[in-house]
Amino acid sequence: MSINNVLMTVKGQAVTYADLLRYVRNHQATEILQQKARQMLIDQYAEHAGLTVSDEELQRGIDAFRRERSLLKVASASEWLDRHGMNLEDLGERVRDQLLESKAAEHFSQPKVEQYYYENRLAFDTATISRIVIKEYGAARELLFRMEDGCDFHCLAREYSEEDETRRAGGYVGEMGRDALTPAEAAAVFGAQPGEVLGPIKTGQGYLIIKVEEIMSARLDESMRSRIRTILFGEWLREQMQEVDIHYALWQV
Repeated sequence: MSINNVLMTVKGQAVTYADLLRYVRNHQATEILQQKARQMLIDQYAEHAGLTVSDEELQRGIDAFRRERSLLKVASASEWLDRHGMNLEDLGERVRDQLLESKAAEHFSQPKVEQYYYENRLAFDTATISRIVIKEYGAARELLFRMEDGCDFHCLAREYSEEDETRRAGGYVGEMGRDALTPAEAAAVFGAQPGEVLGPIKTGQGYLIIKVEEIMSARLDESMRSRIRTILFGEWLREQMQEVDIHYALWQV
């Protein structure tokens, strides 16, 4: 295709390939090109390791892709492809890339999973917590005194917490990892016992009163192995992307 080929017209005004490239360049296309470079690195790793996706694996992957998006009917699948500007070949390539990345991540990371887990296992612990958010320190202390006198944490949360998302649920937040908490919150929560009430802890929101509902120690099950494989392969890819020399010839248009 020539750089001056007309791709479309808008009320008679032509848009050439060069116009499109300039538009893409000016609308942060670097991220898309980096994603392509990332996929090329995965393909190169897979080729070096002898990893492939068989026709049977690809078909199973496409079937799973359609099930997850409720696209089992031909009409709904066709409508989805049209909406995303794709055809069946494009879908097959997308699924194939996902499957190959999964295989590459497992191949690269599998020998390193257990060592990484045991070196970082505390980072994978989680805690189920509830919290009350109060703007004033004195008001937070008053609620703590009332709990010491026997008032129920969750009732007080429904009445006084200033965090809309959790107030109606009695302050219930749910399961959180260390990385979802500030260092001060994580140190307090994971150093506590289930049922313990902590605070006030100063944050950007105000003052937190946290009830530790449960502490769950991490286990090296298949879900954890998959999570660590993703972390390790992601770290490797980031290192490769920093080291690789990418020349954007597109910008010369």
